[in-house]
Amino acid sequence: MVAARTALALSFLLVVTACSNSGSSATLSDTATGGGLISIPNQGGAMEGHTPTGFAGTGTGLFAGDNLNSSFPEGQGVQTYLTFALPADITVVSARITSNELETIGSPFEDLGLLLVEPVEYSSFGPEIFDLPALDSSVRCRVIGESSIECDVTSAVQAAVIEGGDTVQFRLRFERPADNDGQPDLAMFFRSDSNTNESGLFDLTLTPIP
Repeated sequence: MVAARTALALSFLLVVTACSNSGSSATLSDTATGGGLISIPNQGGAMEGHTPTGFAGTGTGLFAGDNLNSSFPEGQGVQTYLTFALPADITVVSARITSNELETIGSPFEDLGLLLVEPVEYSSFGPEIFDLPALDSSVRCRVIGESSIECDVTSAVQAAVIEGGDTVQFRLRFERPADNDGQPDLAMFFRSDSNTNESGLFDLTLTPIP
């Protein structure tokens, strides 16, 4: 799969302030229900973005892969952080993260292995969270067609609900940070501008107990 909507003009900031607020926070009023399901968009804005996998830095786009730009260190990758609001007083039977906004450059799924999602927890998004410990084991995301992914995050969401949290947060990364071939292999999630970070690029879909 090759990205058709963007030239590779991707920005990256090292050890700088957190990304600007380009999206709106999700609230319960943002959820949509249908057939008993609850759909919650990713928050977007200042609580989301990407960091390197091996050193401090941040950027606003939602990317996973390697060789983000021509000056990116060889052997290092990038990973994306996501935040979702959680409804109060809910018991979750199942939960999944989906996105229909996937574009790729290079061959990340062939060269970097599985796309993984893992629960994390942070109070603010910034360079210092690049090596944040995961709260639980990572889970494989399934690629559907050329532009969609689906990740089962039931265990992580159930744990967050039990703890009484009002948000749940995730890191999206590839199994291998880089393939050391000097060429970009990126999974990117955006609508029109790859450097933006918007609400609704991902959805957290919950199946609650009625």
